[in-house]
Amino acid sequence: MTHESIPSLHPVLCYRDARAAIEWLCQAFGFARHVVYDGPDGSIGHAELQMGTAVIGLSSVGPVSDANPWTTVSQGLYVCFTAVDALHDRAQAAGAEIVRPLANQEYGSRDFSARDTGGHLWSFGTYREGNGQAGPASLFPGLHYADGQRAIQFLSAAFGFTPGLVVPGADGTIAHAELHLGADTLMLGSSPKDEALWNGHSQMTSVRVVEPDQHFERARAAGAVILRPLEHTSYGARGYIARDPEGFVWNFSDYQPSA
Repeated sequence: MTHESIPSLHPVLCYRDARAAIEWLCQAFGFARHVVYDGPDGSIGHAELQMGTAVIGLSSVGPVSDANPWTTVSQGLYVCFTAVDALHDRAQAAGAEIVRPLANQEYGSRDFSARDTGGHLWSFGTYREGNGQAGPASLFPGLHYADGQRAIQFLSAAFGFTPGLVVPGADGTIAHAELHLGADTLMLGSSPKDEALWNGHSQMTSVRVVEPDQHFERARAAGAVILRPLEHTSYGARGYIARDPEGFVWNFSDYQPSA
């Protein structure tokens, strides 16, 4: 089973006003447009924004369809995989809820979608987002689970992640964990959520930036809501956490997960 060697773990975000979101994310956070595909009635069918090796996918909120689970969520994750058939069989055998069957898509990808133990939506497919720029991964999605230990076991068995750093929390929870898939890193935790920070979500996007001070000033000047101010953390990084105009949560710092 082969995972792409370049960074290929991408958050997928669904915005009410995707065109305005694209403008804002480029202005405030420094992303650049890679592709933007129009949808009906002025909407965005699919767009990819890139900053270094960090790539996010986004689209406009659309009508809910039982045939497409992605119309029912505001966030999820996409992973580019070469041997997607083998991964599908592995995930199914491990008890993953397959919510969109393995199929060839009209845009050339072969993919499927599944939910994990926390209800997070994932898609795995052969379509490669971004321009394939090589280099270390600089984007690290973060997920919150009610049961972090169960999540780690599931993600390892079903999707092939390898556990790395695990920082225990109180009462058997996980304060912070890092799971690796090829060159990519997924962060997760199961400590009680600070809702003032998570803003009702259970997914956060962390991006590594070389100059966090400059990035912070740019985001603040563009009107980003600062949820946690620029600071040095107890684990040696410097960064901040912000919210975009539609409420999605972003963490920018110079932290680099260990392999």
